[in-house]
Amino acid sequence: MKKKLILSLAVFALIVTATSASFAQFSLGLQGGIAKSNVEDSKTVAGGGVNLRVFASPQFAIGVAGKIYADGSDYRVAGQTLSSTGTLMPVTGTLDYFFTDGVIRPYIGGDAGVYFSKYKAKWNGETVLESSTRSNFGTAPRAGIVFAFGNFGIQVEGIYHFVFGNKNHESQTGSPNNIDFESTSKFGGVNVGIIFGLGGK
Repeated sequence: MKKKLILSLAVFALIVTATSASFAQFSLGLQGGIAKSNVEDSKTVAGGGVNLRVFASPQFAIGVAGKIYADGSDYRVAGQTLSSTGTLMPVTGTLDYFFTDGVIRPYIGGDAGVYFSKYKAKWNGETVLESSTRSNFGTAPRAGIVFAFGNFGIQVEGIYHFVFGNKNHESQTGSPNNIDFESTSKFGGVNVGIIFGLGGK
């Protein structure tokens, strides 16, 4: 499932590149950030990722992105250590619209794709429980500012994720028909990053 999604998004980006050849410019972005669930008393977790974009015009870009968020806790039990870790990895297509193409570039954007999650528990460093990888569809509206220095940019953005449940309650989402919009996890975050290869003047 993951390989098919990545391949489909890559082909889509290449089609846009071909149809916009008069301007198309590739862009690589690297990000780090923090995120927090809307659930009361939830922890703030750290994450990071990479984004590949094609600027079809100076102000419009389409791309693919991969991020990973990780969290973990250690517990002492009778002198022994129990550790738990969880990871969430969104693999998405992206759209961005930049309101200007000058030095300061406010923008809005959105991500949509599949969110993969996995959990693991260790007892004194030995794995005692490891879940299978779950997948759920999700979306994430974004808004931010890029400070452009030629083709190099510094990016600050806010993002809010909606991760939808699976109607059949299985671990794999399977198809868009399996999305349960009434069972939705939400978390927001702030990302800071750098961009190589900005579209514009």
